[in-house]
Amino acid sequence: MKLLPVALAIFYKFFDEKLHVWTQIRLDDGVYHGLLEFPGGKIEENESPLDAVVREVHEEVGIMIDPLAGKFMGIYPTAHKDKVILLNVFLFLDRLELSSKGSWLCIERDKLSSIYEGKIPGPNHEIIDDLFRSIYSDPRQT
Repeated sequence: MKLLPVALAIFYKFFDEKLHVWTQIRLDDGVYHGLLEFPGGKIEENESPLDAVVREVHEEVGIMIDPLAGKFMGIYPTAHKDKVILLNVFLFLDRLELSSKGSWLCIERDKLSSIYEGKIPGPNHEIIDDLFRSIYSDPRQT
């Protein structure tokens, strides 16, 4: 199977034991058309995952982000037809200019991302739920 490395940015904020993640509507004609998704895309040849996420956020959202502000969360592999997509996930804290460009999803402890079933791509459920658990299991984060 072919491996396709992709870089994703998750902008987040948390308060009152709720996680908020920023998403945008996917507009291209693909399997995720119309779903709420994190900005990101294919990692180009000779490009690092972090450089790719900075480029993709600029292309898709129109803002520049500081690569030093990003925190690598992990790689989430997902099978898709004849390839395995390797989602390289980077975390960034809330940016004020995001509010007018997309929407914030509210994640609560009892439901996690399940309330967004059918509204976000399947692989993003695991990422969101892992992020919630990591934030609220580490007392230094709250």
